[in-house]
Amino acid sequence: MSDSINLSSPDGGKYKAKLLDYYYTRRAESAIGIGSRFKLTKAYWGRSDLVTKNPGSGWDIAEIPADFTNEKLIGKFAESELICTLQGATITVSIVLPEAALPENDVFDFNTLALIDDQGSVFAVLCAQQDSLYKGKRYNILLTIEQKGNSR
Repeated sequence: MSDSINLSSPDGGKYKAKLLDYYYTRRAESAIGIGSRFKLTKAYWGRSDLVTKNPGSGWDIAEIPADFTNEKLIGKFAESELICTLQGATITVSIVLPEAALPENDVFDFNTLALIDDQGSVFAVLCAQQDSLYKGKRYNILLTIEQKGNSR
């Protein structure tokens, strides 16, 4: 069984997303009663070294390592609650930048979103082309987690 994470990108922007090894381990442990129930809770906004400036133009996004951790997220500047819904075996996750909570006159470099569980650990990562975010700029992300396996 292998789940996948997908991003809705209306402007065709370049991105990469990955469910980490931790996602599968935590979900399996939760299913058999080890530890607390696995919950998808929040997103941390920041940047990472996975996104680099392309000498020609644009940005290059490296492969996301399966063991990405909070420590690899640089310059965390915002936190969002995840809005999750389920239809069939598909989890839809909506993430909205809390731009009203950002300080006035500050601009933040953004290229990496870390999705966090109830234990405070990263379970998925989204990397996108570099963008500048600030109070007053709206930024919404809609992604799906397709759970693979037998359908009912």
